[in-house]
Amino acid sequence: MSVQNATASQFARRELAPSTNRVDFLEAAAARWSELDAREYPFTRSVAAHLPGHDDRGEFLAGIDLILAGIAGSK
Repeated sequence: MSVQNATASQFARRELAPSTNRVDFLEAAAARWSELDAREYPFTRSVAAHLPGHDDRGEFLAGIDLILAGIAGSK
């Protein structure tokens, strides 16, 4: 995950204006992912179209809920 975040940060600094918002960033990243070599990056290309609508916060909170449910269930 840290490599993914570092790569995204490098991409943002190199290719996007400092004022770029989250939606514009995800759209630019999705466009870039869709241009990758299909044989070398099949998964990345397959999820590129879904990236702009991805809800990071929702996914994070769902993960936290799963962890807490596991902790509560183990007592």
